[in-house]
Amino acid sequence: MSVIKQDDPKGWTHVNDAEYEAYCEEKGLDPEKYTTMELLTIAAARQCYDYSFIFAGTGLPMIGCMMAQHTYAPHGMIIMEAGILDPTLIEVPISVSEARGGYLAGGLSNMADTFGTYAQRGFCTFGMLGGAECDKYGNLNSTAMGGYYSKNARDDGKPGPTVRFAGSGGANNIASYADVGLAMMVQEKRRFPEKNEYITSITGSRGPLGTSEDRFHYGLFRGGSTTIVSDLAIFRSNPDTGELEMSEVYPGVEEQMVFDNVGWELKTAKDFSPFTAPKYEEIKIARMICDPNRIYLGRKTKRDLAAEK
Repeated sequence: MSVIKQDDPKGWTHVNDAEYEAYCEEKGLDPEKYTTMELLTIAAARQCYDYSFIFAGTGLPMIGCMMAQHTYAPHGMIIMEAGILDPTLIEVPISVSEARGGYLAGGLSNMADTFGTYAQRGFCTFGMLGGAECDKYGNLNSTAMGGYYSKNARDDGKPGPTVRFAGSGGANNIASYADVGLAMMVQEKRRFPEKNEYITSITGSRGPLGTSEDRFHYGLFRGGSTTIVSDLAIFRSNPDTGELEMSEVYPGVEEQMVFDNVGWELKTAKDFSPFTAPKYEEIKIARMICDPNRIYLGRKTKRDLAAEK
């Protein structure tokens, strides 16, 4: 199948320059200088192509979907697990069941339809997700760290989980059915271990392809291709080994910094290339269309805060 990507900014959603300049002045933003969250959003959108089906998770992935729809995938079909199909997103919904996500939607149905009728039948090109942990195969943990069971339910004397998160929601199903698992995460070594403490979403494989840990041996007959968009680099799964490899590095990021912030022996992909810095038009759309109130794009990482000191 040929991939169509709307690379020409003339085909993107237009943002008035004067209004953008006024917005940046009001918010105290440099019109041409992007932030970390804006970079994550733009990098995720660039992975998508036109006429693809993009199954959206809550939070920053929702911004990534919006960005894709207003740039590289104007005819892409967004699916939200609560039952929203093919909306035109002009304001960011705060969840996958929020009413603003239903604007100009082609259908408003239910989870049985989104997962059963669309995803399980193969209409899910990209599963755009977030996660707390990502292992070397791209599997995600959004359930617990420090073990799953409480202290009273364990017989090894260890304490229970140090952190419990919201859990899967629909992430496991999305990761299971998508052709490409596409996750957006802030990269820290503790969040990129060789092996997750708990696997919420089998986004990649649990081991090398063709082995007993292959995702296909767990009854998942689609997917296995994974792209992780971090705030330092982009990782893609090696089709032969299933392991994530460093595929692109952002401008100004030392490659060693990427290696130092994963918990396994990271390899560089054969098609490795530097990431092209976000374009002016991309930054305008991210700010003015996707998240003008800066609900998600206004957030800062620990690395950002440390750099400001």
